[in-house]
Amino acid sequence: MSSTEGGGDAVGAVSTDQAIINTISNNDYVSIDMPRKDVPLSNGELANLESLDKAFKGGQPNPTPNPLIRKVPSTLHRNEDFKKYFKPKEISIGPLHHNDPTLHESKDLKLKLAAHFVNNIGVGRESLYSNMKKEIDGLTKCYDRQELEKCSNDTEQLAWMFFVDGCAILQAVHMRYVDDDDDMFNVYGQNDLLTFVYSDLFLLENQIPFGVLELLTSPRENGEKFMNATQRFIGDTVINPGEDK
Repeated sequence: MSSTEGGGDAVGAVSTDQAIINTISNNDYVSIDMPRKDVPLSNGELANLESLDKAFKGGQPNPTPNPLIRKVPSTLHRNEDFKKYFKPKEISIGPLHHNDPTLHESKDLKLKLAAHFVNNIGVGRESLYSNMKKEIDGLTKCYDRQELEKCSNDTEQLAWMFFVDGCAILQAVHMRYVDDDDDMFNVYGQNDLLTFVYSDLFLLENQIPFGVLELLTSPRENGEKFMNATQRFIGDTVINPGEDK
């Protein structure tokens, strides 16, 4: 039997395989035509597919040119040693920790501080609050939109929060430098509670836009002393820490 007769099939198989290898090595693609048949999808399956669009858009760079106030990555939340850099101990400032049940007692303190600020600034509270509400759209743009939606979509609630928190900051910082006859100072001036308040004001997740403070101190006749105290506080705490006088 000749080799061709005895192994014709084998030789043919080898030749075919070699042709496929050669085809692939030449960077040609073998396409396989498959019958296409539409399969009905449920609403849940369509929602799953749409989640890919959300995931893709969510992974795109943030087009906002300015940095936003947002929560730190979840990996840092799981590390107890890192929480001191972003989680307030005594007082919540801004929306990210506004509903934290462990900080509810600070609401009364903030309201007292805000009340004394309004009394000291010499401007009608309705006017101060109206200015805040008028600028609320611009103020909320300082936050990561997704994080803000988790906290509140209520414009009235956000305006009131900015108003109270801003007034409380200005009054607390003013009390740090000015020893006056205000009863508030006599009650809280030497209290360790305010020490924690001051340390909470610079935490990463405990912030409000500086524009809030500017709105509240825009009546320059009385607002200037509060803004001067705030600028001094920033200088003593951030720029020249440890040189507070």
